[in-house]
Amino acid sequence: QPALPLNSPVADWFSRNGEGENDHFTQPGIFYRNVLNAQDKKNLVNNIVGAMKGIDGPKKSDIINRQLCHFFRADIGLGMAVAQGLGINAEDVMPKQHPQHQVALA
Repeated sequence: QPALPLNSPVADWFSRNGEGENDHFTQPGIFYRNVLNAQDKKNLVNNIVGAMKGIDGPKKSDIINRQLCHFFRADIGLGMAVAQGLGINAEDVMPKQHPQHQVALA
């Protein structure tokens, strides 16, 4: 059938980050840890690494580091596997989000 004509070029608007809907990491983390078997995890990491190796340009490091942060937020094992696959030492590139504070003893 031919496409239906629309009355407006705007179909709808949806806020994906509404109140209570801004957790984008718990579900992927559960999927990685509890659903995928070892071979599926390896295949997923290989696919991600293969795609990310194609990143190029002046913002390459920024893009890769930002994406690694997303993988780490979902699951630390996933983040480490992707970083390793890219030949990146995660400790060298990840920001120190929670610096250790020294407490002076009185």
